[in-house]
Amino acid sequence: MLAFSPVWMPSGSAAPELTATQSILAANEAGEAGVPQCLYFFYDSGCTDCQEVKAFLESLEANSTWLTAHYFEIRNYSNWQLMVDFYRSKNISTFEVPVVFIGNEVLIEAANIKTSLPLLLANKTGWMCPSLNSTIPDYEPPSTPPLTIIFGMAFADSLNPCAISVLLLLVVTLSVSSRSVIRTGAAYIMGNFVAYFLIGVGLFSTLNMFRLPEYTSKVVAVLAIAVAIFSLFSKLPKQTRPVIKKIISAITSPYVAFVAGAVISVIELPCSGGPYFLALTLMSQYLMSQSEVLGYLLIYNLIFVLPLIAVLIFYFATKSVSIPRNYIRYASAAIMIIMGIALFLI
Repeated sequence: MLAFSPVWMPSGSAAPELTATQSILAANEAGEAGVPQCLYFFYDSGCTDCQEVKAFLESLEANSTWLTAHYFEIRNYSNWQLMVDFYRSKNISTFEVPVVFIGNEVLIEAANIKTSLPLLLANKTGWMCPSLNSTIPDYEPPSTPPLTIIFGMAFADSLNPCAISVLLLLVVTLSVSSRSVIRTGAAYIMGNFVAYFLIGVGLFSTLNMFRLPEYTSKVVAVLAIAVAIFSLFSKLPKQTRPVIKKIISAITSPYVAFVAGAVISVIELPCSGGPYFLALTLMSQYLMSQSEVLGYLLIYNLIFVLPLIAVLIFYFATKSVSIPRNYIRYASAAIMIIMGIALFLI
């Protein structure tokens, strides 16, 4: 845990924990003299402790006419930067939420805020607002990512020749009956789906730990066009091809095919993961519940495996592997370019 000196505490040992009622009564004593008081509260909507402190402050405000609390959601980059400026003005280099700035004091962590704030208010500590610029308005980040862009990237990702080429290698390698080709191919695709889905959950959780600036969507737009151009020339790395062939040759049943599909999807990621990473980066800018994130990833990965299903059915019906992979590559790149331009313009 970070040690920081500017946190106000009464002299001697730590202040005793106050109940909500005691906190409000202690704070109300500060208002009896009619002294207006002001504080800045920085929080993250996805933080449980932040929501607890926010409710506490709203309760204090509701029971007084003299307290003004300014609320700053730090997923807004301007609010984040304001919080950083306040921290640095107190010579604190690690930035945590929830945090309250009042007068010249800093209160960090829910328990400390709830215990110390009423005492600071009783001492008239917050009789004027903190000194940095407070004109930045409250901000609620949008909660719905651009569906067309994200699922457009999913469709471009699904047309990646790497995944299609490996599936074709699988079906022509199998020396089994047609029924087994379908079952084994379906198990392989399911392995792809599950692994890609879990990779998405992990990547999104990692990206969501960072405070991405508001212009991230523009960076994603430019990178989408760059990925599209790169995909016109990208192939599976030469060193991975023997590994993939060895894995496929070892497939003896649908169960093994499922595991092989999961492993190969990880190996293919450098070739096919560009659109996926960009879509996840774009999603991480928005306030989404866990169920919404899982829903988006589910739909994305269903779109991703649709062409693989189509290729498997085509092979089963025609016993042909003459898939126009170059045209598929061009279509994928064109879709990514269109998505990049659209994202840059919105």
